[in-house]
Amino acid sequence: MRAARMYGRRDLRVVDLPELGTPPPGWVRLRVDACGICGTDLEVYLNAPESAEPPLAGDRGPLTMGHEAVGVVVEAGDGVDLAVGQRVAVEGHLFCGECFWCRRGDYALCVSLRSTGQGADGGLAEEMLAPARICLPYADSLAADVAALAEPTSVAVRAVRRARLDGAGGKERGATVAVVGGGTIGLLVAQVARLAGAARIAVVEPVPARRALAERLGADLAVAPDQAREALADFSGGVGADVVFEAGGKPAAVRGAVEWTRKGGRTVLLGVTGGVLELELLSFLLSEKELVASLSHTYDVDFPRALRLLETGQVDGRALITDRIELDQVVTHGFDALLAEPAAHLKVLVLPNGTPPAAG
Repeated sequence: MRAARMYGRRDLRVVDLPELGTPPPGWVRLRVDACGICGTDLEVYLNAPESAEPPLAGDRGPLTMGHEAVGVVVEAGDGVDLAVGQRVAVEGHLFCGECFWCRRGDYALCVSLRSTGQGADGGLAEEMLAPARICLPYADSLAADVAALAEPTSVAVRAVRRARLDGAGGKERGATVAVVGGGTIGLLVAQVARLAGAARIAVVEPVPARRALAERLGADLAVAPDQAREALADFSGGVGADVVFEAGGKPAAVRGAVEWTRKGGRTVLLGVTGGVLELELLSFLLSEKELVASLSHTYDVDFPRALRLLETGQVDGRALITDRIELDQVVTHGFDALLAEPAAHLKVLVLPNGTPPAAG
């Protein structure tokens, strides 16, 4: 079996591994049809320890990357209801199910959380193991490459759910929404927000091609960051957006998102970024703005919703896929290409077993 294994910083290798063998009780073995490369994967690639120590150490040594996987069940462990041949999307979270946060349904906050591809072996491989409870079947009508966008779509679903758009625009109008960052997550958030009732949606994005795509996907306005202040003021009638989603993953995006939120409005932070956010506390208090963080997704609420939106075509995932590559190309045409020309690539999908069968 071949897999893309992380041995240390910028040291990702496609290697041969022993076969995975029979899965343990409650788990399944999957033939991976597709696995996306995410911005957090790039962060690990760039900033990981120099050698394969935790968190790079997976279940069998250096970590197999990939947490946006879909595949077909080829073998099931004891106590599993999924049938051999079932097509599933892997939600990815390995949570204890017993801690304070898991009992509340906040699985992404589990005290012992790991994820496939991040702390445990993932889907950038010909085969993978996963708990059956996080493997959600999807319709035969949905192509595997589009189904691989279930994980990022579920991030968008959770962020919109936490934004509480109902009533955000007041009784007399629907919500005015801005999305800062027109990458994969931002463009998914814009689509999900529309479905949740947003009346007007603006996307702030520096790359012209992504602004054009945002408008094709239904945004009412797409604007460059240096024009955003004036454009969003006009767009919102001078008051600012009711809800601003920060999906840019940079400190400047966070600052802009807070600034462009109206008094009494809500800023939802979901981009992964370091640094410190400085607030003028008195001004922030007087404006009664809210800051909400949205982390990842849940397997039982956000992930099923994401799959249904992709299955029904209410969210257009195919428009976000710019590259489909083989496993042996994962470094040259995947990680390194995304770093060298980020504006030229949106969602890169790895097809470890070649092009999967067409949707039924």
